[in-house]
Amino acid sequence: MNWSIKTALLAASVLACGQAFAQARPASDQIEVAQLGAVDPFEVGVNSVLPETVWSSGHAGALNGALSVLPDRASSGWSNPAAARLALAALRSSGEPPRGGRDDFALAAKRADRALSAGRAQLAYELLARTPRVNESDALSRVYAETALAMGRTQEACRAADALLEGRDAAYWLRLRASCLALDGRIPAAELTAELARAQAQTPAFDQVFDALTLNQPAPEGFRPRTALQLTLLEALAPGVRLYPHEDAPNWLHLAAERTGPTIALPETLPEALEAAVVMEGAERAAALGALIGQDLDREIAAEALAIRLSDAAQQDLFMEAALTFGPEVASLPITENTLAHGVHFVLAALAADDLVAAERWREALLDGPPEPEPALQPMSDLGGLPPLDGEGAELGAGAKPTAPAWQPPAPGLMVAIDFAHAIALDQVEDDAFMALLAARLETATPERLCQAAGLVALGADDQGELQQALSGLTRQTGVTPPALGPLLLASGAGALGETQLHAASLLERHPEDAETCAASMLALDHTGLRRQALQYLLARVIEDTA
Repeated sequence: MNWSIKTALLAASVLACGQAFAQARPASDQIEVAQLGAVDPFEVGVNSVLPETVWSSGHAGALNGALSVLPDRASSGWSNPAAARLALAALRSSGEPPRGGRDDFALAAKRADRALSAGRAQLAYELLARTPRVNESDALSRVYAETALAMGRTQEACRAADALLEGRDAAYWLRLRASCLALDGRIPAAELTAELARAQAQTPAFDQVFDALTLNQPAPEGFRPRTALQLTLLEALAPGVRLYPHEDAPNWLHLAAERTGPTIALPETLPEALEAAVVMEGAERAAALGALIGQDLDREIAAEALAIRLSDAAQQDLFMEAALTFGPEVASLPITENTLAHGVHFVLAALAADDLVAAERWREALLDGPPEPEPALQPMSDLGGLPPLDGEGAELGAGAKPTAPAWQPPAPGLMVAIDFAHAIALDQVEDDAFMALLAARLETATPERLCQAAGLVALGADDQGELQQALSGLTRQTGVTPPALGPLLLASGAGALGETQLHAASLLERHPEDAETCAASMLALDHTGLRRQALQYLLARVIEDTA
C-alpha cells in the first residue's frame, strides 16, 4: 500500500453545483424556452441551517450596517472562532433577498467578503461557485477570484477576469489578466497588460514576483505574499515548496497556504506511517494524521492519530475546527483500554459533530471502563478435569493472567464538563438536573465560565437568581468600552434573523468574555427563533474550555 499524500488534503475538494460564469447556449428553433426570473445572489447558499426568511425578514440598509461591523477579507480576521462560525452559518444561508435589496450586487459582495474573512477560502468559494450572475458585478467577481486563487484554481480566476462585464479595466483585473497570460507563457502580452495596471497604481510587491516569472528568474529571496495573487505567482516560481504568507496577511490566506509544499510519502505499514507522521510539523503533520484518521484498515491506528490531531488542535486553541472535521470518525473507533485514554477528547469531538449516540457510548465507557474481551474458546481435550467441588486445586496456575486493576474514570471535574456539554447539546438546560451541573461549573468562576453561565441563564437555565444578583449594581472599569447592544436588540425585536445573528456574532467577537454580552446575545437569538444557533455557540465555548 502506497501512502503518498499532499498537504493539499487540508483543503477538501469542492464539487460545485454550477459554474459561476457559465454562459447559456442559444435554444434551437424547435425548442421553446420559458424565461425565468433571474436568481438573486442571496437566494443561493450552502448547507443552509437558517429559515428561508433569514434575509427577507430584514431590510437591505440594516443588513448593510450589520455586515459593515464584521471583519472584512483584508483584515487579520476573527479572534473568537465560535463567533466566526456563528456569523458564517448565517452568511452561507440562502433565502429571499432583504427588503429593498434585490439585485443589490454590492450588498451580496459584502456578504461574500465577510464569509471569506470568517472561514477558509473553500467555504466562500462553495458559496460563490453556485451563485449566478457573478460576472455582472466587479465586487462579487473579485471575491470569487480571490477564493479561486487561494485554492489553487487559477484557471477559474482567469475565466472570472475574462467574463467580467463591467470594471474589467481596473488595475486589479489588469494585474490578474497579466498574471494569467504570464502563467500561460504569453510573456509579451503579459508585460503589456501589467504596464497598463502600473499606469493606474504602483504595486511593488506584485511587480517583484511578476517580473521574476516573466524574466524566468528564481523567486525573490524571503518574499512572503500578502494577497492570493502573489501566493499564486510565488507558487509558480517555487513549486513544491511550503509557502508562508506575510504576518500581516489575512488569516484565510495563511490557511490557504497550507495546501502548498512537497508531497509527503509515508511508509507502507500503518504503525510506521504513524511514527513518521508524529515527527512531522505544521501542515504536513496535520495532513499525514488526517490521512491516517480516515483509513479503515486499522481503526486503533486511526484512534491514535485522531488523539494526536485533537491534542495538537487543543494546544493551538483550534480544537473545535479539528473536532468538526474529524468528529464523525469517533463512532467507528474501537473502545479499548488504550483508546479510552483519549476518551474525553473523543466525547467532545463527537458532541461537536452532533453525533450524540457516539458521544453517549464513549461517555458510558469512560465511567465503566473498556468492555471485557471475550474469552477464547478452548477445545475440550485442553480443558482437563473439572475442579473439585470443595475448591481444592482451583488456584491460578503459574501461567494464568492476573486480574486487571479496577478502571479509574476521569476526574469528577471532567465528567461534570462532559455532562454539562451533553445537556447543552440536547437542549436540557431548563431541566432540574442541569442546575446542579451549572452550580458545579461555577465553583471555578472564570470570566469564560461566567459568560457561558449568563448565556445559559438567558436561555432558561435556573441558577436560583445568583448571577442576576451578582451582576446587579456592577459598573465597568474606567476606559472599558461597553457593548453597543442597541442594533442587536432592534434587529431581534424586528424579527430580522440574519441581522440578529450577525450582530450577535460581532458583539461576541469584540466582547468574548463579557457576561452582559453573552446574556444579551443568547436572549436575542432565542427571541428571534434562533435558539439552536445560540446553543451551538455555547456548546462550542464549553468544548473549547474543556479541551
